[in-house]
Amino acid sequence: MRTTLTIEPDAFEKAQTFARARSLKLSQAVSELIRLGSAPRLPLRQRNGVWVFDLPPEAPRVTAQRVRELLDENP
Repeated sequence: MRTTLTIEPDAFEKAQTFARARSLKLSQAVSELIRLGSAPRLPLRQRNGVWVFDLPPEAPRVTAQRVRELLDENP
């Protein structure tokens, strides 16, 4: 299907980066990003006022130390 979209500059940049990283045409990248964005999400629930979700059993453990490392990497 052919159409014309007006995309905000920041979204365009992300789509373009996604396309380049995967050797896709921009239209293919936008389609894939829409599919990813509309995929079923992990169910959220509140626990003591904080939104949480249960990770799949095979997911690596998320420790406080790992969170600190990630925060230090991405200020």
